[in-house]
Amino acid sequence: MKAPGPDPAAYLAALRAEFPEWGIVADPERPIWMAVRGRTLLVRASDGPVLRRRLRELSGRRR
Repeated sequence: MKAPGPDPAAYLAALRAEFPEWGIVADPERPIWMAVRGRTLLVRASDGPVLRRRLRELSGRRR
């Protein structure tokens, strides 16, 4: 399963811009998308939209 849309790199860049306080890495071919903040908080997802939803929930953002 690949990231939605034609360019996973563009989706990754958009996530990084939306959540600058997180370190975000992805391997869409495996599929693994991860975000880290500090030394203890790690969020893992199977694709970009799931990761975005989880980060929004953690950040208290609704939209």
